[in-house]
Amino acid sequence: MGVADVVIAGAIVAGACYILYATLWKKKGCCGCEGGSCCKK
Repeated sequence: MGVADVVIAGAIVAGACYILYATLWKKKGCCGCEGGSCCKK
């Protein structure tokens, strides 16, 4: 496992954490995506 693999894995984990933060805490959860868009609570 080289340095490039560690950098790529770190970028993927950081992106996943950002998406998790944006969907769960920033938008206070997702109510579903029926009709192609998410509603706001």
